[in-house]
Amino acid sequence: MIQFTNIITLTTDFGYQDPYVGQVKGALLKNNICVNIIDICHDLPPHDILAAAITIHSSYTYFPNGTVHMVIVDPGVGSQRNILTMEADEHLFIAPDNGLLSMFFQENQVTALHRVENASLFPSEISATFHARDIMAPVASALAGGMPLETVGPAVESDSCVELLFPAAEITSETINGQILQVDRFGNIRTNISCGDLHSFQPLQIHGIRLKGHEIPTISSTYSDAPTGKLVALIDSAGYLEIAMNKGNASEFTKCRHGDAVLVIMEK
Repeated sequence: MIQFTNIITLTTDFGYQDPYVGQVKGALLKNNICVNIIDICHDLPPHDILAAAITIHSSYTYFPNGTVHMVIVDPGVGSQRNILTMEADEHLFIAPDNGLLSMFFQENQVTALHRVENASLFPSEISATFHARDIMAPVASALAGGMPLETVGPAVESDSCVELLFPAAEITSETINGQILQVDRFGNIRTNISCGDLHSFQPLQIHGIRLKGHEIPTISSTYSDAPTGKLVALIDSAGYLEIAMNKGNASEFTKCRHGDAVLVIMEK
């Protein structure tokens, strides 16, 4: 049984230029004045469902069990897409059914999954373009206050929901072939090559990391292991191979884009 914390996190692509984040927070408080609202991120690239899925999956474990996580990157708002509530790893999540929860489905972490249909939880007037404020926020507030998950609507199976395909790194006898998944505001480049992929080679002996015509000789521990303005490869805080530039912007320097190839060459 989940012990509710009355904490709600927000992960969105709303930015801060417009009033959307503030309105969602107001709707949360209007329905539960005691809720604690924590911002994970509001500067995700617009409509980038993959970036949001990665962000929430790499962030939720830093919050207490029982936290409710709202994840809102919703280019299909107002369409026939569903809204889901999910219990996974003793946390609760509410998100559009557009692939945002894919990593939990694929890791078999889901213990309960429901479609949001209980209109008694919604206000009398609902905007067709702002379900985060008018549907998800009231539901999240009620869940954070201890409302049973099944109250929101019927149970569904994860295999009936939208799933994103997360490209896996390809491992050969001498290389790991990966690709860029995400770039943060510092220009640091996250790849889909994990610690587990790297440690499939024992002992770990790296001959070089290649990206867009650039080569980095080895994996370092910190950014400052490279001289200022030089590329450096390291393991990021979520356990993935990252390519960065000490006091610079690796993404701009390499002119890389999402999906570009990254090659790790192992010693023969």
